[in-house]
Amino acid sequence: MTDTLLRPGEACLMHGMADRLGADVVRAAASGDIAPEDLSKMETSCGQCTQHDACILWLLEHQGHQEQAPEYCLNAQRLYFVRALQNQLLAAE
Repeated sequence: MTDTLLRPGEACLMHGMADRLGADVVRAAASGDIAPEDLSKMETSCGQCTQHDACILWLLEHQGHQEQAPEYCLNAQRLYFVRALQNQLLAAE
């Protein structure tokens, strides 16, 4: 197994964090708001994180919408970007 392959569940952590932050990354990739490669990079970045146990606990302790990701989240800025972009699109409708 190489460093770039995800172990089972790692993509779920990234998608769980995206869900808590209100960033629909799957929709963003499907609609072209972000490149599909960006979604893949986010999943890979999560897979390379050293804080999986802390992330699992954070996700369990923080149900529902959250404004901020934990400080160790490697994808926080990307997730905030997707959320802001999607909020702008909703406001324009």
